[in-house]
Amino acid sequence: MHQSLFFKAFPPPKYMSMRFAGLEISDDAIRCLQYSPSSRGQIISKYDQVLLPDDTILGGDIKNEVVFVDLLKKFDEKNNLNYVSVSIPEEKAYLFQTDVVGESEKDIAQNIEFKLEENVPLLAKDAVFYFDLMPIEVTEGILRASVSVVPRTYVEKQISLLQSAGVFPVAFEVAPKSIARAALSCDPKKTSMVVHVMKSKIGIYIVSAGVVCFTSTVGHGDGNSLAQNINHSLTYWSSRPGGHIDEILLAGSRAPEFEDQIAASLNEKDKCPVSIANTWQNSLNLDSYTPNIPKVESLDYIVVAGLALDL
Repeated sequence: MHQSLFFKAFPPPKYMSMRFAGLEISDDAIRCLQYSPSSRGQIISKYDQVLLPDDTILGGDIKNEVVFVDLLKKFDEKNNLNYVSVSIPEEKAYLFQTDVVGESEKDIAQNIEFKLEENVPLLAKDAVFYFDLMPIEVTEGILRASVSVVPRTYVEKQISLLQSAGVFPVAFEVAPKSIARAALSCDPKKTSMVVHVMKSKIGIYIVSAGVVCFTSTVGHGDGNSLAQNINHSLTYWSSRPGGHIDEILLAGSRAPEFEDQIAASLNEKDKCPVSIANTWQNSLNLDSYTPNIPKVESLDYIVVAGLALDL
């Protein structure tokens, strides 16, 4: 189930049938990617990035709107973006799990809405949310949802800034979910940890059967501090009933620098395979099409690779 934050707050526009690009707005860069159909299956029709000056965006908050809008306008003119599916950084979202009841998506959404205020520091009227139902294999038959919640004011502000730059959002999605959509399977028996290495911070996400169940963002630090944070998250998750991690996947162009160190630092009880994520796992047929983005560089496009997939 992929319910967009944007659709929760605003009716889906008629132009949703038009093609759209994924647009990532991070602390360090603006990135885009768009797919198009071809005789070789889906291919990449455009991709680009522009690095942001320091302190333009911090923790997902746009601190210098003039600089941001000016750069986005130029980025749009260069890439002809028009309609976009936009990332929301993990720090701007609240994530919780809750048991739910209901026969339809509408019933379940209403049930979750009643529970928002007991799980996040927002009034229901001030929040937008989406949810994924967790596989019953994971929840032992219990109907349980993983819910992401974002302040409505944040979404509305983003829409205003995007539109002022001539870019029109059709959906918003929290970055960890976009990564899972791009690079992880929905195998109900598999739980993965994603370590997203960015310029000044690192995201640690746990994804079970394609559903994001845990997120944490920490300062960059060095390889030792990264290993400590990973082991801390593994210990936390393994303390839960049935908690286990089958694999650790690394994303971000700097991620390969840490692969061996992370693998060597795992506690014996938490040992599992550590590898580099495949950005194109769920989007491209690499047997018939080779993208012209180098493999390491593609790790920086993993968020937009998921955002650009059909909703």
